Amino acid sequence: MVEGLKDHKPGRLFEPLSPKFYDLVVKEWKKLKCGARKLHAIFKKKGFKVSRRKIEQVLVKEGFQKSVPKRKKPRKYKRYEWPIPNYMWHTDWHVIKAKKLKGKSIIVYLDDCSRKVMGYCVGAENTRNSLFALYKAIADNLVTPFVLNSDRGSQFFPNKKNKDGKAVHKFQEALSRLGIQFVPSKRRHPQTNGKLERFFGILDKEFDE
Repeated sequence: MVEGLKDHKPGRLFEPLSPKFYDLVVKEWKKLKCGARKLHAIFKKKGFKVSRRKIEQVLVKEGFQKSVPKRKKPRKYKRYEWPIPNYMWHTDWHVIKAKKLKGKSIIVYLDDCSRKVMGYCVGAENTRNSLFALYKAIADNLVTPFVLNSDRGSQFFPNKKNKDGKAVHKFQEALSRLGIQFVPSKRRHPQTNGKLERFFGILDKEFDE
């Protein structure tokens, strides 16, 4: 068999780092005890041009973290993103799984374009705290989004209709007064709020670091 075409395990081959940088990754991890994402940001700030994947390979090889399991191919959805900041914000409640504040509920307002966290609140999952976090986000950033997206949770969306057959909710009434258009996610379609779900995943994984 021609050299270079030998059988190997599926996937990309391990590209070895220089011994000096390999040792530097190990040394930095022992000092900070943080994941590849943070180490990559630290090295990038120091001027090192190295991918996060290579840092992950070092951490896995040294036994500092588990290898990332192979992901199943997700169902394809059309990706969307507003081209200007603060046109659309996403919001949702999440129960924190990280050791710090484990079991506590947090609501986050995230800008669709920049992925910036505009505001948050830790507390009971109710409409009052949802609006408190929204008002604070608007006051802190001096900006109001044109559109707000959330799921159909009871904190944002009415479950019952009144005597006139209309569904009224305090959260939506507040948005109307602020001039914000409310766009709830479709049922059984969590991908609409996927950017926020990804943020919560990072929060649970790296908040303790």
